Amino acid sequence: MVANIKTIINSSLNETRILPPLAYVTCVHALKEVKTENDSLQIHFADEEGDPYAVELAGRLNGYVVGNDSDFVVLNTDGYRGYIPIDEMVWQASSLNDEGTPGDNDDDFQVVLRPKANRKTHTEVKVGKGLIPPSDESLRLSVTVYSPITLADHFNLPVTLLPLLGAIVGNDFTTQMESNKRRTQSLLFERHLSVTQRIGHTAKVIRTVLTPNPNRRKGKHEVGSVMDLIERTVNVLLARFDSTLMGPGEIAQVVENIVEATLQYAIPKTGLEDSSLWPSQVCALHRPDACPFLPMLSRRLFHHLQDMDLEDEALLQVREKVIHAYRTGNFTPKNMDILSTSTCWPKIFLENPDVETVSRSIGQPIRQWVYSILDDAVGLPDPPAAPEKSDDGEESSQIQENEDKDESDQEELVDVVESESEDESTLFAPLRGEIDRLHPSEDEDTEPPASLSSHKLERTLAPVVTEYLRRGTRIAHEPLTVRPLKELLASIDLSHYNDENAPALLLRPKTERLEVMLRLLKSNTPSVRSLPPHKLAPVLVVRWVTHVLHARALQHEGNKAREQEVWTATEARCLLAAFSIGPNEGEAIADLGFPELVDRNIQIMAQVLAASEAIEQLSQALLLEDRVPIPTYAFSGKQFHKLLNEAGGATILGVDDMWGAVEEEPTAPLKQELPKKTRKNKKASGPTSPQRGGNAAKRPTQGFYALLGADMS
Repeated sequence: MVANIKTIINSSLNETRILPPLAYVTCVHALKEVKTENDSLQIHFADEEGDPYAVELAGRLNGYVVGNDSDFVVLNTDGYRGYIPIDEMVWQASSLNDEGTPGDNDDDFQVVLRPKANRKTHTEVKVGKGLIPPSDESLRLSVTVYSPITLADHFNLPVTLLPLLGAIVGNDFTTQMESNKRRTQSLLFERHLSVTQRIGHTAKVIRTVLTPNPNRRKGKHEVGSVMDLIERTVNVLLARFDSTLMGPGEIAQVVENIVEATLQYAIPKTGLEDSSLWPSQVCALHRPDACPFLPMLSRRLFHHLQDMDLEDEALLQVREKVIHAYRTGNFTPKNMDILSTSTCWPKIFLENPDVETVSRSIGQPIRQWVYSILDDAVGLPDPPAAPEKSDDGEESSQIQENEDKDESDQEELVDVVESESEDESTLFAPLRGEIDRLHPSEDEDTEPPASLSSHKLERTLAPVVTEYLRRGTRIAHEPLTVRPLKELLASIDLSHYNDENAPALLLRPKTERLEVMLRLLKSNTPSVRSLPPHKLAPVLVVRWVTHVLHARALQHEGNKAREQEVWTATEARCLLAAFSIGPNEGEAIADLGFPELVDRNIQIMAQVLAASEAIEQLSQALLLEDRVPIPTYAFSGKQFHKLLNEAGGATILGVDDMWGAVEEEPTAPLKQELPKKTRKNKKASGPTSPQRGGNAAKRPTQGFYALLGADMS
């Protein structure tokens, strides 16, 4: 295991891996299809961060975690048996000259073995790697298991300090916290050290800090807490700097970053009564009072309970529906991000960086409806309150915050070490703060989180969702104020949904929720409503994108760039055909090779993906996943580009019913097809002048993405 540490580090920290668009939706659909055929498969959806949840689930089941993330070597809990990298799963098949092994015969004959030089040995033929087995029969799977206990023994550290080791060396969370000026790891380590050397060096420093020096006074040098351990370890690692180069504030910031990164590995301690799965219908691992998932869906409920001193049955029913949708994979994690952090991170698609991102022009109007629906259903986090001005002109709230911070600096210690040893538990007792939330005392009353129970029913400020969108070649945040749902419903002529005794939107019949969706997408027509579920989303994508592009062209009348964005009828039919791939056509499409890359076609694909992502969020926010699913499993981007390049509208078959729904009024007009210009051969009337520039005039005009095409060939 120790010999392969470098291998797992290099393979798991590969920054060039990018999941393709729509991969998550397609994966969930594939897992559900397998589950319908195999009852032994169970699908779980994590409360928050997936890594700790997966390890805690594996601990309950006394099993392993299979993945491509080295964090699974650091995370640990009771019952967890270790991490299996997907890249090191090898499928082998027995060779045909296998003659069996001694001892297989049950008769009285003695097996005589020939000398090694002449013996036919049992061989294994490697036939594949990864999670999915090849089609061969009689396969044997070889895996590599990385155990946190074995890793801790190798470094001679308590297993509970592995999270601290990972935080100092650097994990995903420390990368997100780092500023553009100075990286934490660049301060702690010499530049020439490899990742493996950094791990060994950090483990050595932690051991040195932990081991008391018998030649010095015990009280002065004994480590009293994990916070003390972190501070001393950081100071040792920073000792190579001159003391004048880093001030106490900068060192304190490094320590704070390490503490925050360590907290990401925290897994709640499980009692004997919680050792089984599904202690309640809310969560497979946690009781309702300890589940971090439940408070995110209970804001409106807590507000009403505080104001009226009773629970609202309608809000309870809405929350139950949302919980069930998420646990069954019908509520996208992007919507949970909105409920958890008031942020939204739309997928960044391949598009022209010189134009406005499609995530704003195509997706944002739909997502604004999503925010209002979620806020009306379960409540979004409240925006931070504006600081109050005191009589002397200073911000009193800031003063109070600083005072509270000074007090918390003396008390807030976070316990990241759990050990059965009495000495270790005494040594690493404090780091209280955030982890105390994960280990509540049995004598203390469990109350709603302060962020939920301290609000009034009526908001003084509207909630705000921050979107992170591409702006040029960088990612920029864009705050959006969430409009009340009643205003949006009134804008689509559904004011009666806001009557005093009207039911909540998510408690209305499915047909009424579908009407809301079709109205806001400009597609509330009989032909659209009559489409089967797997054909509805492609039509909605076409109608919405063409509506947005046509509206932009009208708004900027005379702007040729906006006019050229409008789709043609052939392009719309090509998209519908790309959503109609049968189950037996996948291999044939895979053999097509890579199509020619055309700038316009790539931009169209980005528009389609942005609309599909936003419509999926809307469908699942309205709990319409079974009525308006996104059939990504039947979509082929390669086929879409191929059809666009051929531009043969007459050859596109099998989409007449969807095309009829696209054309039904009201619909945005599509751009007329322009006949291709053909060059006429001019007769030479005299000697032709030589072309300038040598072969430069013969080179074809290359598009913006021509380099990608060159890489694919």
